[in-house]
Amino acid sequence: MESGQFWRENRWARDALVPTALIMLSLVSGRYGGFTILSIALVVPLYWRRSEPEIVFGITVLLALLQLVVNRDPVVGDLAIPLVVHSTAAYARDRAWGWAALGAGLLGSVLGPVFWFGGRGYYGMDGYSQIAVIIAVAMATVVISFLIGRREVSHDRETKVASAERDRLLAVERDQRAEMAAAAERTRIARELHDIVAHSLSVVVVQADGGYAAAKAKPEVAQQVLGTIAETARAALADMRRLVGVLRAGAGPESDHPDYAPAPTAADVPELVDQLRRAGLPAELMVVGTERELPPGVGLTVYRVVQESLTNVIKHAGPGAKAEVALVYGDNEIQLTVLDDGRGAAAFGDGLGNGLTGMRERVGLLGGTVAAHPRPGGGFLVTASLPTAEPGHRPGKGPDRR
Repeated sequence: MESGQFWRENRWARDALVPTALIMLSLVSGRYGGFTILSIALVVPLYWRRSEPEIVFGITVLLALLQLVVNRDPVVGDLAIPLVVHSTAAYARDRAWGWAALGAGLLGSVLGPVFWFGGRGYYGMDGYSQIAVIIAVAMATVVISFLIGRREVSHDRETKVASAERDRLLAVERDQRAEMAAAAERTRIARELHDIVAHSLSVVVVQADGGYAAAKAKPEVAQQVLGTIAETARAALADMRRLVGVLRAGAGPESDHPDYAPAPTAADVPELVDQLRRAGLPAELMVVGTERELPPGVGLTVYRVVQESLTNVIKHAGPGAKAEVALVYGDNEIQLTVLDDGRGAAAFGDGLGNGLTGMRERVGLLGGTVAAHPRPGGGFLVTASLPTAEPGHRPGKGPDRR
């Protein structure tokens, strides 16, 4: 720990420096005369000048009066009086204590020199001139100490007000950023689902045109075409319902330059892992079960969840972390797991990320589940399960005939 950081974090040690030094100076000066015990008694209360300023002020006043009665010379402990005036003005709970300390300090600045020096003169000065100089210096020291203490009170108050306003503005900004991020995420999901629905409707149009042409010549072909149209329309309707559900919460404006690239699927996950491996992230992929083509929405979500999870590994897991990705194809669902051996719960975050929120929203739209949490002993784990048949889509069956 650096020296400056130590003093900032340990205020008690900083506060103890001055009284400790004054006590040592009192002991040294005691060898050459002086009232050492009284001097130390004036200094000791300084250790509590920040936590109990009123009590320290009262004790100092009593000891100063005692000194005027029993001791005819100043002591090192008298240097504590300006510090007591400062601490009372700065830390007392009632402002009146600060003014009382100022009055007592000014009175002591007059009484002390008069009692101690009388008409005696030193260094070629007559007694009265010397007393006047000492009184002026003592009073100036007391006033400056008081003003510094009052300035600290004003500064602390301004700092608290500024801090409260800053916290309020940060809270407003955080809420706005969260709303903007949610709107942007919904817009991206809507654009991707739009591509899926557009593709499905294009298939319906092509199949309908072909069925119309073959209806008279080959009725059996027309029947198959109608079955394909029914299945495609069901999937498109399910996608459209999810799209409306996303937009119902309010999405932001569309981009002026939408991305018309084909949406990635689960089949693109190996290439994604290879890209990250080439980028320097040690990553392994394991596929269990028979790979097959998934509905477009499911395949896209699988890809996005893996992508977001591996991106978080790069951002938060730390150097040298390794990642493992597993895709398990079941009869009616696909399960994916992304884990790493990085920092886990110790990873630093600013709290402003929206990746996990978007991940849960994507999976939830398809009726799946997702969990993301630190692993015991280190690392992070993301698991997700998605049904491979989208809502309204019954694989393996033809059109519903009634």
